[in-house]
Amino acid sequence: MDGTAYWVVNGKVDIDPFSNPLIDSPEQLMQRSGGVHVSTGQKGTVVRWAMFASNWASLYYVAETLCSLPGPYTFEFFLSGWFTQTVTEPTDAYLRLHDLIAKSDIHLRQKTFVKAMDPDISSWVPNLLADVYKDRASDPDVTVDCILDPETNRFIVDRVGENSGIAKLYGGQPDTFPCLSGHSYDHVVSSAYKKVLRTGEPHYDHVVASLPMNQTAHWFTYQRVILPHNFTDGRKGVSVVSEFGKVDINLL
Repeated sequence: MDGTAYWVVNGKVDIDPFSNPLIDSPEQLMQRSGGVHVSTGQKGTVVRWAMFASNWASLYYVAETLCSLPGPYTFEFFLSGWFTQTVTEPTDAYLRLHDLIAKSDIHLRQKTFVKAMDPDISSWVPNLLADVYKDRASDPDVTVDCILDPETNRFIVDRVGENSGIAKLYGGQPDTFPCLSGHSYDHVVSSAYKKVLRTGEPHYDHVVASLPMNQTAHWFTYQRVILPHNFTDGRKGVSVVSEFGKVDINLL
């Protein structure tokens, strides 16, 4: 089935999945009927489904046929946002899909998770973050500067470096979703800022967050270093440097 795309519904390939007049989009087919979309090509195989509405018979069918499909195998599944995971070997993909089937009843009530880490112990620290943590300084081009507002006791994004992690996703304006204050994402990721100001020491952690992108949510994983920062006008705040990549937080 190389170079093809098809739907698996109720445990079998459905050649006309949209014949039901109540189903008029891929999203509805996933969410109402537990449909699983499979596509193959030169870059491998992509399996896409809604975790909360999954049909086990369809997922088991896909699992049993993975060995006949080209790798690598990318699983895209929705659970409070789209997760994307890629597995190289067919046996590992088979085991991972079975593992995800067994976790179909999991509900993620939180959309942001943070885990403080010791950069001297973690083996996953990117070179940029290791240097920032060691030098306690960074290039403004890669930092996001946040000022503490004494009236609201919240941190307000003042500047977004054009090569910062946020800018790579949302651009360099300080009014995009991750830069706004007051929502749950802001509350969780800014919780370490006051500690940094209080101690004057850098902070390193891992983050997993579901963020809105193109009218839907996607899960992102990144590491960051938070540094204390004194602005030229006397105000206090922090500078944050982040990089997307592997984290020591396993949600599923």
